[in-house]
Amino acid sequence: MSRDERSVTAESIDAIGLRFDLVELETFLAVIELGSFSAAAKKMHVSQPSVTNRVQRLESMLKTRLVERTTRRVTATPDGEELARRAKLALEGLRELLRDFQLRAAASKLRTVVATTPMLAAVVLPQLIQSFRQAHPAMQIQVRDLQYEDVLASVESGQADLAVSAFDGDSSTLRFEPLALEPMLVVLPRAHPLAGAKHISLEQLADLPLMLLDRYALLQTRLSAELAKRGLTLSTIQHATNVGTVLGLVDAGLGATFLPRYMAQRYSLESRATLDVTDIDLSRNFGVLVRAKADLNLASTLFLDHLRAHFAATLRADSG
Repeated sequence: MSRDERSVTAESIDAIGLRFDLVELETFLAVIELGSFSAAAKKMHVSQPSVTNRVQRLESMLKTRLVERTTRRVTATPDGEELARRAKLALEGLRELLRDFQLRAAASKLRTVVATTPMLAAVVLPQLIQSFRQAHPAMQIQVRDLQYEDVLASVESGQADLAVSAFDGDSSTLRFEPLALEPMLVVLPRAHPLAGAKHISLEQLADLPLMLLDRYALLQTRLSAELAKRGLTLSTIQHATNVGTVLGLVDAGLGATFLPRYMAQRYSLESRATLDVTDIDLSRNFGVLVRAKADLNLASTLFLDHLRAHFAATLRADSG
């Protein structure tokens, strides 16, 4: 076959593919299987002339006779037998692919990916996931424990369906639903002179070197503004990304830090004390973050409802 002939053949095949109608192929297979146009029409829930027209269009497109018609039965020609054999394989492969897609789509509705910070992942979420799975055993939850900035980014990018976290800012891409207000406590060494008190004033706090997590920038701003009203400033401030680093600095006697109550009391060892701050409310909102225009699947919707009902109580129980 010459190059020009191969080119013409390829173009012809492409043209056939563009005009191909699966219903015509399915109708042809029904005719061959049942040996009758009328029986195929009944199976396909169409009129007999429609069946005849579909087979004729297929023959015209393929430029070959596919069936032999007799008074008693319709049979396949050699070309018809070849088409039937290959078409059955192709359609079965297509049906299997569609089934896989449907199963995958169904499974995705039963699975949600939740991003959160390591402490919430370790302390609060396990109880919530356990009670959720008891109520909805078919649902699957995948937890991604990440640094705070990565928690937000994973929801924005769609890698996570929702996030459970504190949130202090504004976002045009995320929607925040507060579920619990958590007090921020001062954590300092048990050996510190103020450790025996239950509360600490802003004036006393101004004299303490502070070690703050990077994500507490807004808290630092609020403290500085409130102290400025009193003619005071914060003492030395150091920043760290990880809770363990901050607590290591506290244990070394280098100053104090702030942590949410559930976390501060979780880390309240014999060597550490926790105090409430008077004169200012430093509570943080904890809740759920989703994309602003998110269309949540079934698992995500059910888990969000579960969080609305139980998150605050679980956080308080752990803080107690």
